[in-house]
Amino acid sequence: MTEGEGDRTFRPTSGTFLGWVGIGLAGAGVADGLIDDRTLGGLRFALGAAIFGLLVWCFMLRPRLVIGSVDLQLRNPFLTWFVPLASVRKVAVRAVTRVHTDDRRFDGVAVGRPARSLTRAGRPARRGSIGLPGLGSSRYTEDADASRVPKGQLDANMTADFVVEQILFAADRAREANPDQRPPRRTWAWIELGALAVLVVALAVSLLV
Repeated sequence: MTEGEGDRTFRPTSGTFLGWVGIGLAGAGVADGLIDDRTLGGLRFALGAAIFGLLVWCFMLRPRLVIGSVDLQLRNPFLTWFVPLASVRKVAVRAVTRVHTDDRRFDGVAVGRPARSLTRAGRPARRGSIGLPGLGSSRYTEDADASRVPKGQLDANMTADFVVEQILFAADRAREANPDQRPPRRTWAWIELGALAVLVVALAVSLLV
């Protein structure tokens, strides 16, 4: 299933820049191994770089979270879940997005909260006071989760909160339009899996030659 018109798509909240850097390095490695170093060692290096680039694509760039009119699409590195929105009961975003239905849960890795915010979530707020001793002071509370975000930009935590709201809103609309619930379904990333299998076998054969 492809992304339809009107679908709301969320790309990975972290690692995108490093992912494209990794793709560029992998491409340079493949070119160096196949063009500049036309030896068996160069072929092995090129195959290793290609495997690295494919894994970077799968884990850092391929994941998506797509809110459609009927289904919620959780695209992971090698597997995509299509969860009917009418069956969604609860959504929580921590390291990954976790969607709960009546009988099971589904994880999507595209949208998550930074590890730093998850660590700080359990810390109590810090309290203090401002003023001179004996002349009175005013107390303040510093929230452990508080962070300054440049105006006009959404950080990963804001995106996570927005995603939860959008999924739950779409789920309510889906239940109003069609309360009948279909079972979730999954599809495998056959292109990526096939390419990875071919590259791994080719590298193994090159090492045995």
